Amino acid sequence: MPVSRKPPMLAVALTNNGLTLDLISRSKEFVVALPDERCAQAVELCASTSGKFLDKFSESKLTPLKATKVAAPLVLEAAANLECKVVSYVNYSMDHTVVFGEVVQSHITDEKKAGKFAALLAKEPGVHTMPEADEKKKKNNGN
Repeated sequence: MPVSRKPPMLAVALTNNGLTLDLISRSKEFVVALPDERCAQAVELCASTSGKFLDKFSESKLTPLKATKVAAPLVLEAAANLECKVVSYVNYSMDHTVVFGEVVQSHITDEKKAGKFAALLAKEPGVHTMPEADEKKKKNNGN
């Protein structure tokens, strides 16, 4: 959820026993990939199984891309990717922690599908289309 416009920040709630929180705690950075309807099956798989037990990129057939400001990968098939640096954590229950992150870079492949949330957060750090996504679209369209 968005929590600030200046600087652009968001918050994500993560399970305390999941791999995602462990990785973010170590690296102090993360990427939020905003899926569209094309990613429905991949989202279901990724949300239902821990990365401790399978390689989510391989199993979901999603494509990792190199981010520009953080080490975590972008997701080619996502409508938008938000690169974030951790600002703080709040452990609000026995089972979840809220991670607050500043959006340091945004990538939007399809502004309509990314929605107002991504567009709002993208205004400050800048919107950059992912060139790999543009190339993939050209190949699929026969251009």
